[in-house]
Amino acid sequence: MDDEILEQLRERYASGNLIVFAGAGVSAAAGLPTWKQLAEKLRDRARRRGADPAVVDEIQQYIASNQLINALSAAKLALGPQDFNWTVDKELDDTGRDVPEVAQAIAALKPELKAVLTTNIDRFLERAFQGEWRVLDRPTADIAMDRRFILKLHGTLRAWDTWVFSRDQYDRAIFGAPLLQDAFGALYRTHSMLFVGFGLADDNIDQTLARVRALSGGQPPMHFALLPKGVPPFRRKLLEESGVRLIVYENQSGDHAEVAEILLGLEQGAAPPPPPRAAAPSPAPGAAPPAAARPTVAPPTARAPGQRPVRVFFSYASRDEELLSRLEAHMSPLRREGLIAPWHSGKIGAGEDLERAIGEQLESADLILLLVSASYLASEQGDAQVARAMERRAAGQAAVVPILLRPCDWETTRFAELQAVPRDKKPVSKWADEDEAFLQVVRELRAVVTKLRAALA
Repeated sequence: MDDEILEQLRERYASGNLIVFAGAGVSAAAGLPTWKQLAEKLRDRARRRGADPAVVDEIQQYIASNQLINALSAAKLALGPQDFNWTVDKELDDTGRDVPEVAQAIAALKPELKAVLTTNIDRFLERAFQGEWRVLDRPTADIAMDRRFILKLHGTLRAWDTWVFSRDQYDRAIFGAPLLQDAFGALYRTHSMLFVGFGLADDNIDQTLARVRALSGGQPPMHFALLPKGVPPFRRKLLEESGVRLIVYENQSGDHAEVAEILLGLEQGAAPPPPPRAAAPSPAPGAAPPAAARPTVAPPTARAPGQRPVRVFFSYASRDEELLSRLEAHMSPLRREGLIAPWHSGKIGAGEDLERAIGEQLESADLILLLVSASYLASEQGDAQVARAMERRAAGQAAVVPILLRPCDWETTRFAELQAVPRDKKPVSKWADEDEAFLQVVRELRAVVTKLRAALA
């Protein structure tokens, strides 16, 4: 292992400008299939479903040449969208599986890590981060300025409409719009990537690195990749031309145990590696997963005092979604500064359990915002959320702030005793300049968030 390159990686991490790019190997460490294994399962299902042998052969040819995105695209065409989605959902479901220690090691880097990008649709990383970082299934135009998020480039489990498996889908989702090209160009030019869990012959990373070279204008930034010993000379040259410096580990036991150790070693004062362990069975051919690491790796530790963002829950009526969106925009500086982690039911993906997701977020929120309007007061769901919000407030578990969006008889409600914003009790929609109203609201919320963070420290 090159100590000089490892020290450069530590410096990038300490600067707060390091982004982890997690591949399928992170999830394979917990027993989920790699991209190649997933393509093979889809090929076999297509064969069992009576697909044209020529189509099955085409899928196999793509698999054999490691053109895995093409293999998945061909399998989707052979099976049809519904059968394809059902099979992928079933194979990549992480329910009941322990979070792999390499995912825990990534989450342990929360104090200085800029963000996490991943091509995995399972929920291991979200679970490792324990809900503290926002999860995005598509990039935003200002993503290069953002922090503390997990961007799932290929979508997320259960939300089939967010999935990206073919080359044309990938290009449209990530690089199709000029505004997003500019955002990703800034991201790749100004931040260092650490590739974890990618195989030596993964066309997924090849496509990404090609974009890195194109967006970098011939002067690629310094990126890093954790790879097992045995990188062929041409492959090394291709990676280095993309600005990637290789951190090659011995992998003597065959289970990629060093990956979690290297990640944990980026933190100053990390415990030294344990003594070498007995050899474990080698992974399946074609897979390069960083499998389970040291048994002594602890779960991700809590942030230093004052570092955890305040979890914010928006309780609102569907008719007020436009005003909610504008309020979110005004609150974006708080989010970018890492002061808040906002959530509302609009973030629930297709196929997810709506009531369960809302209940979990409401119970874990530090700050509950009631977006008040006649529609909200008429909503049974809103009434139930208000009741629980006031119970948690009475128990000292959460703060509750009513935000007056539209005129209504809110002063007869159970939350009438609370200080509402805007402070003059004039709803946002009645202001001559609604942006001025939202600005006053956000200034009040900043003060509330500051007090909550001090209490959470």
